[in-house]
Amino acid sequence: MTAGVRRYQGRKVLNRVSGIDACGGCGRRVLDPDTGVIYAKSSRGYVVTIGLVRCGRIWFCPECSSAIRRGRTEEIKTGALRHLAAGGTLAVVVLTARHNRTTDLSDLVAALWGGPLLDAAGAPVLDRAKKARRAPGAYQRMLTAPAFYGRPEARRTRKDGSQYVRPAEDGIRHRIGYIGMVRAAEVTRSWENGYHPHLNLLVFLGGEMAGTPAKGDVVDHFEPSEDALTEWEDWLRDMWAGALKRADPSFEPSTDCSKHGCKCEGKGHGVMVHIIKSADDTALIDYLTKAQDGTTGSRTESVDQDLEAAAGAAMETARGDSKTGRGRKSMTPFQMLYRLWDIEVAGLDPDAAEGYGAPKQLRAWWAQYEEALAGRRAIEWTRGLRRHVDLDGDDDEETDLEYVYESEAAPLDGGIILTAEAVGLVVGADAELDIEDVVRAEAYDSAVDIVTALDGRASHVRIVGAEQLAEVQEALFARTQARAEESRRQRRIAEYEADQAEADRHRLHLAGMLAQLLANRSAE
Repeated sequence: MTAGVRRYQGRKVLNRVSGIDACGGCGRRVLDPDTGVIYAKSSRGYVVTIGLVRCGRIWFCPECSSAIRRGRTEEIKTGALRHLAAGGTLAVVVLTARHNRTTDLSDLVAALWGGPLLDAAGAPVLDRAKKARRAPGAYQRMLTAPAFYGRPEARRTRKDGSQYVRPAEDGIRHRIGYIGMVRAAEVTRSWENGYHPHLNLLVFLGGEMAGTPAKGDVVDHFEPSEDALTEWEDWLRDMWAGALKRADPSFEPSTDCSKHGCKCEGKGHGVMVHIIKSADDTALIDYLTKAQDGTTGSRTESVDQDLEAAAGAAMETARGDSKTGRGRKSMTPFQMLYRLWDIEVAGLDPDAAEGYGAPKQLRAWWAQYEEALAGRRAIEWTRGLRRHVDLDGDDDEETDLEYVYESEAAPLDGGIILTAEAVGLVVGADAELDIEDVVRAEAYDSAVDIVTALDGRASHVRIVGAEQLAEVQEALFARTQARAEESRRQRRIAEYEADQAEADRHRLHLAGMLAQLLANRSAE
């Protein structure tokens, strides 16, 4: 069975078990009922389906997640290679927490990378604009800790009313040349210890900053000293354990280990760090420059090593969808969907299906997973990092959807167009792969047989050539682009309104302070 077929099976189960409306309709709802849906063979030989609404949920949909993570991985790899070529250093970091079968996934995720601020009754705390306030997690505390970030110059007032200037203090980030990182979250589940969320970081080091990583510029590169890297790793291990302990003592990871041969090398299991450097950044620059110009760059042994290291780091960071659990007692969330397909649709004996758990358990675990991860970003770049490695782009859901719909822009040789009614019959009978098989074989007339066998009408299947397909494809692609742009516009409006509300609150606060000051002076 191919990975593509498995992802299809997982998405079909998702349609049935998800409590998220977009996931329930992914690959089922027709984008434009008047146009229908294209099933066509691309000029490269693979089958493309155009005209179905996709959910773009990287956490929950095996098909959408694969497309999004593939695009995000290429972006990360490009940024990593450019940083290495410029003389920078990379660090692959894995951050995790202690957990067990009774640990609440939502609580642990919030402790790791933040979540809504809740009151004593468990209700969200709202600000004056009625927006939910957020509590930082260990990840946010890591980025903002004075020991790491340093302290800017600041004017302070003593108890006697006199003022002084506190000088700026460098933090660890200055000594290791930190310019930003890519954070990717990942979740697995084991029979013994329940859900295991953890963070994969790709940290960009060795950059000399003029200003802050978010708003400044990289003016040079240097190789961080071993002492500085050790200082950072030691601090990170202690800080991470302490931040999780404050959130919940049961989350505190170990900071040492006595297990012989353990890959943590005795440092504990909360933090793992691996440093990547380029053996020959000049050769890598030469290769990347020629590759960008469309010519063939020199593939020396050092370049091959750099390409392999960057690709491996990017895959480890972003491709959580391609990983599987270890053995029968550990699984990824997508394997829950696959197991449900195996048992409930394919009729496999539960002992023969991958993963573990009865269908009722799997549904309950999936509901917990959706509740904990809905609305959260799986992959996120720190502010300014893309600019430091000369990349455009963002972390928005609209961009994720562009990755999902990207394959629909491929040149098409021939295929069929099904009406919305015919699509409903095919989707309802789980016959999409049968349609894809006949299109792949260019046996387009057989698509009529499939639809009529499902009590559909032959007239609802139209065989079309490349020229007609291109016209319909262009119209449907324009529709998806328009939807994405409208979503961006609505988000910009919401952000503007939030900024205005914050500015209004600030003005009211200043007006209140001014009124109090005038009242105090009048009283004197």
